[in-house]
Amino acid sequence: MGMATVHIDMLAIAADGNRVLTERLDRFERADGSEIGRFKVMGIFELEGDKIVAWRDYFDVKAIESFAAG
Repeated sequence: MGMATVHIDMLAIAADGNRVLTERLDRFERADGSEIGRFKVMGIFELEGDKIVAWRDYFDVKAIESFAAG
């Protein structure tokens, strides 16, 4: 695919106790700076002390399929 760079833009973040929810936009670029694709991801991670003990990401499968198809 010629991917050279991944940009991750944090759109929103919220915490509830030891759980953190994130909404982000992942953007993939070629070496010349042209965009290959982008998609939104919703994630949650759980903390114990200063360590991440669980991490899950959720996304629209159709968006990923079209991204992978090029």
